[in-house]
Amino acid sequence: MIMKLKKQQSGHAAILFVMCIPVLFGVFTLASDGARALQSKARLEDAAEAAVLAVSAYGEEDEVSTQTGKDYVAHYMHDMSNLVDIEVEKLECSELPECTADDNDRPFVEYQVSGRTKHKSWFPGNDVTVGFGESFDVTGMSKARKFQSSQPMDITFILDFSGSMNYDWEGHAPSYMEEEVPKVPGRYSPPSRLSDLKDVVQMVTDELQVYNNSTTGPKHRVAMTGYNRRTVNESSNGKFVIRDQRITKYNSDGYDAGDTFYPKKTINKQFMVKGAAARVPNGDEKAEFTDIMYTSDFASFNHKIKSFEAFGGTASLQGIIRASQIVSYHITNDGEEANPKQLIIILSDGEDFNHYLGQTETLVDYGMCDNLRNAIEGGPVSSEDNKADKIVFSSGSSSGLPTNTGEDPSVRIAMIGFGDGYDIHANTGLLNCVGEENAFSANNKDEILNLIMSLVSEEVGHLAQ
Repeated sequence: MIMKLKKQQSGHAAILFVMCIPVLFGVFTLASDGARALQSKARLEDAAEAAVLAVSAYGEEDEVSTQTGKDYVAHYMHDMSNLVDIEVEKLECSELPECTADDNDRPFVEYQVSGRTKHKSWFPGNDVTVGFGESFDVTGMSKARKFQSSQPMDITFILDFSGSMNYDWEGHAPSYMEEEVPKVPGRYSPPSRLSDLKDVVQMVTDELQVYNNSTTGPKHRVAMTGYNRRTVNESSNGKFVIRDQRITKYNSDGYDAGDTFYPKKTINKQFMVKGAAARVPNGDEKAEFTDIMYTSDFASFNHKIKSFEAFGGTASLQGIIRASQIVSYHITNDGEEANPKQLIIILSDGEDFNHYLGQTETLVDYGMCDNLRNAIEGGPVSSEDNKADKIVFSSGSSSGLPTNTGEDPSVRIAMIGFGDGYDIHANTGLLNCVGEENAFSANNKDEILNLIMSLVSEEVGHLAQ
Protein backbone atom coordinates (compact mmCIF):
# COMPACT_ATOMS: atom_id res chain seq x y z
CA MET A 1 0.00 0.00 0.00
CA ILE A 2 2.79 2.40 0.93
CA MET A 3 4.79 1.53 -2.22
CA LYS A 4 1.74 2.16 -4.38
CA LEU A 5 1.20 5.59 -2.79
CA LYS A 6 4.84 6.56 -3.47
CA LYS A 7 4.47 5.60 -7.11
CA GLN A 8 1.29 7.69 -7.42
CA GLN A 9 2.98 10.69 -5.78
CA SER A 10 6.00 10.35 -8.08
CA GLY A 11 3.69 10.40 -11.04
CA HIS A 12 1.96 13.52 -9.78
CA ALA A 13 5.31 15.28 -9.29
CA ALA A 14 6.38 14.39 -12.81
CA ILE A 15 3.14 15.73 -14.23
CA LEU A 16 3.47 18.95 -12.21
CA PHE A 17 7.07 19.36 -13.37
CA VAL A 18 6.07 18.93 -17.00
CA MET A 19 3.24 21.43 -16.53
CA CYS A 20 5.63 23.96 -14.95
CA ILE A 21 8.20 23.81 -17.74
CA PRO A 22 6.37 26.27 -20.06
CA VAL A 23 5.76 28.60 -17.13
CA LEU A 24 9.38 28.44 -16.02
CA PHE A 25 10.60 28.94 -19.57
CA GLY A 26 8.21 31.86 -19.95
CA VAL A 27 9.63 33.45 -16.82
CA PHE A 28 13.12 32.88 -18.21
CA THR A 29 12.30 34.46 -21.58
CA LEU A 30 10.56 37.42 -19.96
CA ALA A 31 13.49 37.91 -17.62
CA SER A 32 16.05 37.65 -20.44
CA ASP A 33 14.33 39.89 -22.99
CA GLY A 34 12.97 42.12 -20.22
CA ALA A 35 16.45 42.77 -18.86
CA ARG A 36 17.66 43.39 -22.40
CA ALA A 37 14.82 45.85 -23.01
CA LEU A 38 15.64 47.75 -19.81
CA GLN A 39 19.31 47.81 -20.75
CA SER A 40 18.45 49.04 -24.26
CA LYS A 41 16.27 51.80 -22.84
CA ALA A 42 19.09 52.91 -20.54
CA ARG A 43 21.52 52.98 -23.47
CA LEU A 44 19.04 54.92 -25.61
CA GLU A 45 18.62 57.52 -22.88
CA ASP A 46 22.42 57.77 -22.60
CA ALA A 47 22.54 58.35 -26.35
CA ALA A 48 19.84 61.02 -26.08
CA GLU A 49 21.79 62.77 -23.30
CA ALA A 50 24.98 62.87 -25.35
CA ALA A 51 23.08 63.96 -28.46
CA VAL A 52 21.14 66.75 -26.76
CA LEU A 53 24.35 68.27 -25.37
CA ALA A 54 25.89 68.20 -28.85
CA VAL A 55 22.75 69.71 -30.37
CA SER A 56 22.61 72.47 -27.74
CA ALA A 57 26.23 73.36 -28.52
CA TYR A 58 25.37 73.54 -32.23
CA GLY A 59 22.27 75.59 -31.47
CA GLU A 60 20.09 74.75 -34.43
CA GLU A 61 16.99 72.66 -35.08
CA ASP A 62 17.72 71.39 -38.58
CA GLU A 63 18.95 68.44 -40.64
CA VAL A 64 22.40 68.65 -39.05
CA SER A 65 20.91 68.30 -35.57
CA THR A 66 18.71 65.40 -36.65
CA GLN A 67 21.67 63.62 -38.20
CA THR A 68 23.67 64.25 -35.01
CA GLY A 69 20.92 62.52 -33.04
CA LYS A 70 20.90 59.57 -35.45
CA ASP A 71 24.68 59.22 -35.25
CA TYR A 72 24.69 59.12 -31.45
CA VAL A 73 21.87 56.56 -31.34
CA ALA A 74 23.64 54.37 -33.91
CA HIS A 75 26.83 54.49 -31.83
CA TYR A 76 25.12 53.52 -28.58
CA MET A 77 22.48 51.11 -29.92
CA HIS A 78 24.68 48.61 -31.74
CA ASP A 79 22.14 45.76 -31.43
CA MET A 80 19.06 47.57 -32.74
CA SER A 81 17.44 46.25 -35.89
CA ASN A 82 16.48 49.75 -37.01
CA LEU A 83 15.87 53.32 -35.83
CA VAL A 84 12.12 53.85 -35.86
CA ASP A 85 12.11 57.57 -35.14
CA ILE A 86 14.34 60.43 -33.99
CA GLU A 87 13.07 63.90 -33.07
CA VAL A 88 15.07 67.02 -32.28
CA GLU A 89 13.14 69.98 -30.93
CA LYS A 90 14.15 73.46 -29.84
CA LEU A 91 11.79 75.37 -27.55
CA GLU A 92 12.15 79.10 -27.01
CA CYS A 93 11.66 80.77 -23.65
CA SER A 94 8.20 82.02 -24.66
CA GLU A 95 7.06 78.40 -25.17
CA LEU A 96 8.11 77.24 -21.69
CA PRO A 97 6.03 78.15 -18.61
CA GLU A 98 9.05 77.62 -16.34
CA CYS A 99 11.02 80.16 -18.34
CA THR A 100 8.31 82.81 -18.41
CA ALA A 101 7.50 82.45 -14.70
CA ASP A 102 7.89 85.62 -12.64
CA ASP A 103 10.50 84.07 -10.35
CA ASN A 104 12.81 83.06 -13.22
CA ASP A 105 15.56 85.63 -13.76
CA ARG A 106 17.59 83.71 -16.38
CA PRO A 107 15.88 83.08 -19.73
CA PHE A 108 16.79 79.82 -21.42
CA VAL A 109 16.28 77.80 -24.57
CA GLU A 110 15.44 74.11 -24.20
CA TYR A 111 16.58 71.37 -26.58
CA GLN A 112 14.95 67.94 -26.64
CA VAL A 113 16.13 64.76 -28.34
CA SER A 114 13.85 61.71 -28.33
CA GLY A 115 14.15 58.42 -30.17
CA ARG A 116 12.53 55.04 -30.70
CA THR A 117 14.48 51.93 -31.70
CA LYS A 118 13.33 48.43 -32.71
CA HIS A 119 15.07 45.26 -31.49
CA LYS A 120 14.63 41.59 -32.40
CA SER A 121 13.59 39.40 -29.49
CA TRP A 122 15.81 36.55 -28.43
CA PHE A 123 12.79 34.50 -27.32
CA PRO A 124 9.73 35.70 -29.26
CA GLY A 125 7.37 33.19 -27.62
CA ASN A 126 4.64 31.08 -29.18
CA ASP A 127 1.26 29.52 -28.38
CA VAL A 128 2.81 27.60 -25.49
CA THR A 129 5.30 30.03 -23.95
CA VAL A 130 5.01 33.75 -23.36
CA GLY A 131 7.45 36.21 -24.93
CA PHE A 132 7.92 39.71 -26.32
CA GLY A 133 6.91 38.77 -29.83
CA GLU A 134 9.20 38.95 -32.85
CA SER A 135 10.48 42.40 -31.82
CA PHE A 136 10.11 45.11 -29.22
CA ASP A 137 10.54 48.90 -29.24
CA VAL A 138 12.25 51.07 -26.66
CA THR A 139 12.00 54.84 -26.29
CA GLY A 140 14.22 57.38 -24.63
CA MET A 141 14.56 61.14 -24.46
CA SER A 142 16.65 63.82 -22.84
CA LYS A 143 16.61 67.60 -22.70
CA ALA A 144 19.16 70.33 -22.11
CA ARG A 145 18.78 74.02 -21.38
CA LYS A 146 21.01 76.83 -22.59
CA PHE A 147 20.68 79.77 -20.26
CA GLN A 148 21.24 83.36 -21.26
CA SER A 149 24.78 84.25 -20.30
CA SER A 150 25.13 84.98 -16.60
CA GLN A 151 27.90 87.42 -17.51
CA PRO A 152 26.82 90.71 -19.10
CA MET A 153 28.06 91.38 -22.60
CA ASP A 154 28.33 94.21 -25.08
CA ILE A 155 26.64 93.38 -28.38
CA THR A 156 27.53 95.29 -31.55
CA PHE A 157 24.99 94.95 -34.37
CA ILE A 158 26.28 95.57 -37.90
CA LEU A 159 23.03 96.02 -39.85
CA ASP A 160 22.44 96.01 -43.59
CA PHE A 161 20.53 99.13 -44.76
CA SER A 162 20.72 98.43 -48.50
CA GLY A 163 17.64 98.79 -50.68
CA SER A 164 16.85 95.07 -50.79
CA MET A 165 16.07 95.22 -47.07
CA ASN A 166 12.78 96.82 -48.17
CA TYR A 167 11.84 93.64 -50.08
CA ASP A 168 9.55 91.04 -48.60
CA TRP A 169 10.81 87.58 -47.69
CA GLU A 170 10.01 86.20 -51.16
CA GLY A 171 12.17 88.85 -52.84
CA HIS A 172 9.44 91.22 -54.07
CA ALA A 173 10.13 94.96 -53.98
CA PRO A 174 7.52 97.52 -52.85
CA SER A 175 5.92 99.73 -55.52
CA TYR A 176 7.96 102.82 -54.58
CA MET A 177 11.10 100.90 -55.60
CA GLU A 178 9.96 99.93 -59.09
CA GLU A 179 13.39 100.67 -60.52
CA GLU A 180 14.81 97.96 -58.24
CA VAL A 181 12.16 95.27 -58.65
CA PRO A 182 14.12 92.00 -58.81
CA LYS A 183 13.30 89.21 -61.24
CA VAL A 184 11.02 87.40 -58.83
CA PRO A 185 7.43 86.77 -59.98
CA GLY A 186 4.64 87.90 -57.71
CA ARG A 187 3.60 90.98 -55.79
CA TYR A 188 5.13 92.57 -52.71
CA SER A 189 3.55 91.40 -49.47
CA PRO A 190 4.56 93.08 -46.20
CA PRO A 191 6.28 92.95 -43.79
CA SER A 192 9.65 93.87 -45.25
CA ARG A 193 12.89 92.28 -44.14
CA LEU A 194 13.92 95.57 -42.55
CA SER A 195 10.68 95.79 -40.56
CA ASP A 196 11.15 92.26 -39.27
CA LEU A 197 14.81 92.87 -38.46
CA LYS A 198 13.86 95.89 -36.37
CA ASP A 199 11.37 93.69 -34.50
CA VAL A 200 14.06 91.07 -33.93
CA VAL A 201 16.45 93.61 -32.44
CA GLN A 202 13.71 94.77 -30.07
CA MET A 203 12.88 91.19 -29.03
CA VAL A 204 16.56 90.51 -28.35
CA THR A 205 16.83 93.58 -26.15
CA ASP A 206 13.62 92.57 -24.36
CA GLU A 207 15.33 89.30 -23.41
CA LEU A 208 18.47 91.15 -22.32
CA GLN A 209 16.35 93.45 -20.18
CA VAL A 210 15.22 90.49 -18.07
CA TYR A 211 18.81 89.99 -16.93
CA ASN A 212 19.43 93.72 -16.50
CA ASN A 213 16.37 94.00 -14.25
CA SER A 214 17.74 91.27 -12.00
CA THR A 215 21.17 92.75 -11.29
CA THR A 216 22.63 95.82 -9.64
CA GLY A 217 26.01 95.20 -11.28
CA PRO A 218 27.18 95.63 -14.89
CA LYS A 219 24.43 95.18 -17.46
CA HIS A 220 24.07 93.99 -21.02
CA ARG A 221 24.61 96.81 -23.52
CA VAL A 222 24.03 97.10 -27.24
CA ALA A 223 25.41 99.31 -30.00
CA MET A 224 24.87 99.38 -33.74
CA THR A 225 26.28 100.64 -36.98
CA GLY A 226 24.54 100.44 -40.32
CA TYR A 227 25.87 100.24 -43.84
CA ASN A 228 24.84 100.27 -47.46
CA ARG A 229 27.79 101.18 -49.71
CA ARG A 230 28.74 103.79 -47.13
CA THR A 231 28.28 104.41 -43.40
CA VAL A 232 26.60 107.35 -41.70
CA ASN A 233 27.31 108.95 -38.35
CA GLU A 234 27.05 112.30 -36.66
CA SER A 235 29.84 114.87 -36.74
CA SER A 236 30.85 117.04 -33.79
CA ASN A 237 28.26 119.65 -34.80
CA GLY A 238 25.45 117.10 -34.77
CA LYS A 239 25.05 116.80 -38.54
CA PHE A 240 24.90 113.43 -40.25
CA VAL A 241 27.91 112.70 -42.45
CA ILE A 242 28.09 109.97 -45.11
CA ARG A 243 31.52 108.36 -44.88
CA ASP A 244 33.57 105.92 -46.95
CA GLN A 245 35.66 103.65 -44.73
CA ARG A 246 38.00 102.74 -47.59
CA ILE A 247 41.06 104.65 -48.71
CA THR A 248 40.55 105.35 -52.42
CA LYS A 249 41.68 107.71 -55.15
CA TYR A 250 38.78 109.60 -56.70
CA ASN A 251 38.31 108.94 -60.40
CA SER A 252 36.50 111.66 -62.32
CA ASP A 253 34.71 109.24 -64.65
CA GLY A 254 31.73 109.40 -62.31
CA TYR A 255 31.67 105.73 -61.30
CA ASP A 256 32.55 104.37 -57.89
CA ALA A 257 33.86 101.14 -59.39
CA GLY A 258 36.47 103.15 -61.31
CA ASP A 259 38.02 104.65 -58.18
CA THR A 260 41.42 103.28 -57.22
CA PHE A 261 41.17 101.21 -54.06
CA TYR A 262 44.09 100.90 -51.63
CA PRO A 263 43.51 97.87 -49.39
CA LYS A 264 46.76 98.13 -47.41
CA LYS A 265 46.18 101.81 -46.63
CA THR A 266 42.57 101.03 -45.73
CA ILE A 267 43.67 98.43 -43.18
CA ASN A 268 46.36 100.76 -41.85
CA LYS A 269 43.63 103.33 -41.09
CA GLN A 270 41.03 100.77 -39.95
CA PHE A 271 40.55 102.29 -36.48
CA MET A 272 40.62 105.93 -37.64
CA VAL A 273 37.35 107.86 -38.00
CA LYS A 274 36.97 108.92 -41.63
CA GLY A 275 35.86 112.22 -43.10
CA ALA A 276 33.00 112.81 -45.51
CA ALA A 277 32.92 110.49 -48.52
CA ALA A 278 34.31 111.95 -51.75
CA ARG A 279 31.64 110.08 -53.66
CA VAL A 280 28.22 108.74 -52.68
CA PRO A 281 26.82 106.07 -55.05
CA ASN A 282 23.41 106.77 -56.55
CA GLY A 283 20.61 105.86 -54.16
CA ASP A 284 22.72 105.47 -51.04
CA GLU A 285 21.98 109.03 -49.96
CA LYS A 286 18.27 108.12 -49.66
CA ALA A 287 18.96 105.82 -46.71
CA GLU A 288 18.51 107.23 -43.21
CA PHE A 289 20.46 105.63 -40.38
CA THR A 290 23.30 106.41 -38.02
CA ASP A 291 25.46 104.82 -35.34
CA ILE A 292 24.20 104.20 -31.82
CA MET A 293 26.85 103.83 -29.14
CA TYR A 294 26.76 101.28 -26.29
CA THR A 295 23.72 101.65 -24.11
CA SER A 296 21.56 99.71 -21.69
CA ASP A 297 18.66 102.09 -22.38
CA PHE A 298 17.00 99.70 -24.79
CA ALA A 299 13.81 101.74 -25.16
CA SER A 300 15.74 104.69 -26.57
CA PHE A 301 17.90 102.38 -28.68
CA ASN A 302 14.88 100.75 -30.36
CA HIS A 303 13.07 104.06 -30.78
CA LYS A 304 15.97 105.32 -32.89
CA ILE A 305 16.25 102.15 -34.96
CA LYS A 306 12.52 102.18 -35.77
CA SER A 307 13.01 105.48 -37.64
CA PHE A 308 15.86 104.24 -39.87
CA GLU A 309 15.30 103.67 -43.59
CA ALA A 310 17.19 101.55 -46.10
CA PHE A 311 18.30 102.26 -49.66
CA GLY A 312 21.27 101.73 -51.97
CA GLY A 313 23.76 98.90 -52.44
CA THR A 314 25.60 96.54 -50.09
CA ALA A 315 29.21 96.72 -48.89
CA SER A 316 29.70 94.85 -45.64
CA LEU A 317 33.32 95.99 -45.38
CA GLN A 318 32.00 99.46 -44.55
CA GLY A 319 30.10 98.17 -41.53
CA ILE A 320 32.97 96.01 -40.25
CA ILE A 321 35.51 98.85 -40.39
CA ARG A 322 33.12 101.30 -38.74
CA ALA A 323 32.33 98.70 -36.05
CA SER A 324 36.07 98.47 -35.37
CA GLN A 325 36.05 102.16 -34.47
CA ILE A 326 32.88 101.89 -32.37
CA VAL A 327 34.37 99.00 -30.39
CA SER A 328 37.73 100.72 -29.88
CA TYR A 329 36.20 104.01 -28.69
CA HIS A 330 33.62 102.08 -26.67
CA ILE A 331 31.54 105.05 -25.60
CA THR A 332 28.91 103.88 -23.08
CA ASN A 333 25.82 105.56 -21.69
CA ASP A 334 26.83 104.67 -18.13
CA GLY A 335 30.42 105.87 -18.47
CA GLU A 336 31.74 102.43 -17.52
CA GLU A 337 34.40 100.45 -19.33
CA ALA A 338 33.53 97.56 -21.63
CA ASN A 339 32.08 94.27 -20.44
CA PRO A 340 34.61 91.43 -20.79
CA LYS A 341 32.36 89.52 -23.21
CA GLN A 342 31.98 91.12 -26.64
CA LEU A 343 29.66 89.86 -29.37
CA ILE A 344 29.65 91.33 -32.89
CA ILE A 345 26.85 90.25 -35.25
CA ILE A 346 26.76 91.07 -38.97
CA LEU A 347 23.24 90.85 -40.42
CA SER A 348 22.68 91.05 -44.17
CA ASP A 349 20.15 89.91 -46.76
CA GLY A 350 22.54 89.58 -49.67
CA GLU A 351 26.09 89.37 -50.89
CA ASP A 352 28.15 92.51 -51.40
CA PHE A 353 27.42 94.61 -54.47
CA ASN A 354 29.56 94.27 -57.57
CA HIS A 355 33.23 95.25 -56.93
CA TYR A 356 32.71 95.41 -53.16
CA LEU A 357 32.47 91.62 -53.04
CA GLY A 358 36.10 91.27 -54.06
CA GLN A 359 37.18 94.24 -51.96
CA THR A 360 35.73 92.69 -48.81
CA GLU A 361 37.60 89.46 -49.50
CA THR A 362 40.83 91.40 -50.10
CA LEU A 363 40.50 93.33 -46.85
CA VAL A 364 39.85 90.12 -44.91
CA ASP A 365 43.02 88.68 -46.45
CA TYR A 366 44.87 91.82 -45.33
CA GLY A 367 43.72 91.23 -41.75
CA MET A 368 40.58 93.34 -41.29
CA CYS A 369 38.76 90.84 -39.07
CA ASP A 370 41.89 89.55 -37.34
CA ASN A 371 42.72 93.15 -36.43
CA LEU A 372 39.27 93.59 -34.90
CA ARG A 373 39.57 90.40 -32.83
CA ASN A 374 43.11 91.07 -31.70
CA ALA A 375 42.40 94.71 -30.93
CA ILE A 376 39.79 93.52 -28.43
CA GLU A 377 41.51 90.44 -27.01
CA GLY A 378 45.10 91.63 -27.36
CA GLY A 379 47.49 90.46 -30.04
CA PRO A 380 49.15 91.43 -33.32
CA VAL A 381 47.51 94.15 -35.42
CA SER A 382 48.46 95.66 -38.76
CA SER A 383 46.80 99.03 -38.19
CA GLU A 384 47.93 102.37 -36.83
CA ASP A 385 47.09 103.24 -33.25
CA ASN A 386 44.24 105.71 -32.85
CA LYS A 387 45.45 107.80 -29.92
CA ALA A 388 41.90 109.00 -29.26
CA ASP A 389 40.33 105.60 -28.56
CA LYS A 390 40.62 103.26 -25.56
CA ILE A 391 42.82 100.56 -27.09
CA VAL A 392 46.59 101.00 -27.18
CA PHE A 393 48.65 99.61 -30.06
CA SER A 394 52.38 99.36 -29.51
CA SER A 395 54.99 97.74 -31.76
CA GLY A 396 52.30 96.11 -33.88
CA SER A 397 50.39 94.62 -30.96
CA SER A 398 47.20 95.55 -29.09
CA SER A 399 47.01 95.71 -25.31
CA GLY A 400 43.37 94.66 -25.48
CA LEU A 401 40.12 96.42 -24.66
CA PRO A 402 39.98 97.70 -21.05
CA THR A 403 37.11 96.05 -19.14
CA ASN A 404 34.97 97.04 -16.17
CA THR A 405 36.10 94.03 -14.14
CA GLY A 406 39.74 93.89 -15.12
CA GLU A 407 39.17 90.49 -16.74
CA ASP A 408 40.66 89.70 -20.14
CA PRO A 409 38.13 90.48 -22.87
CA SER A 410 36.87 87.91 -25.37
CA VAL A 411 34.99 88.43 -28.62
CA ARG A 412 32.94 86.37 -31.03
CA ILE A 413 32.17 87.69 -34.52
CA ALA A 414 29.24 86.05 -36.30
CA MET A 415 27.19 86.64 -39.42
CA ILE A 416 23.56 85.82 -40.16
CA GLY A 417 22.50 85.82 -43.79
CA PHE A 418 18.83 85.86 -44.71
CA GLY A 419 16.48 86.59 -47.58
CA ASP A 420 15.32 84.79 -50.70
CA GLY A 421 18.11 82.89 -52.42
CA TYR A 422 20.99 84.30 -50.37
CA ASP A 423 23.81 81.76 -50.08
CA ILE A 424 26.20 82.88 -47.35
CA HIS A 425 28.94 80.75 -48.94
CA ALA A 426 28.87 83.02 -52.00
CA ASN A 427 30.10 85.90 -49.81
CA THR A 428 33.57 84.42 -49.41
CA GLY A 429 35.02 87.48 -47.71
CA LEU A 430 32.45 87.49 -44.91
CA LEU A 431 32.68 83.73 -44.55
CA ASN A 432 36.46 83.94 -44.14
CA CYS A 433 36.01 86.84 -41.73
CA VAL A 434 33.83 85.01 -39.21
CA GLY A 435 34.72 81.38 -39.94
CA GLU A 436 32.38 78.59 -41.05
CA GLU A 437 31.33 77.83 -37.46
CA ASN A 438 30.11 81.41 -36.98
CA ALA A 439 28.19 81.78 -40.26
CA PHE A 440 24.45 81.11 -40.16
CA SER A 441 21.47 81.27 -42.51
CA ALA A 442 17.90 82.21 -41.64
CA ASN A 443 14.68 82.10 -43.64
CA ASN A 444 12.43 84.26 -41.49
CA LYS A 445 12.20 86.54 -38.47
CA ASP A 446 11.88 83.74 -35.92
CA GLU A 447 15.00 82.00 -37.18
CA ILE A 448 17.02 85.23 -36.96
CA LEU A 449 15.83 85.74 -33.38
CA ASN A 450 16.65 82.16 -32.40
CA LEU A 451 20.14 82.42 -33.88
CA ILE A 452 20.92 85.65 -32.07
CA MET A 453 19.65 84.30 -28.75
CA SER A 454 21.77 81.18 -29.26
CA LEU A 455 24.80 83.44 -29.66
CA VAL A 456 23.87 85.29 -26.47
CA SER A 457 23.34 82.05 -24.54
CA GLU A 458 25.92 79.70 -23.05
CA GLU A 459 28.07 77.66 -25.42
CA VAL A 460 26.73 74.28 -24.24
CA GLY A 461 23.47 73.47 -22.50
CA HIS A 462 22.96 71.76 -19.14
CA LEU A 463 20.93 68.57 -18.82
CA ALA A 464 17.46 69.24 -17.43
CA GLN A 465 15.11 66.97 -15.52
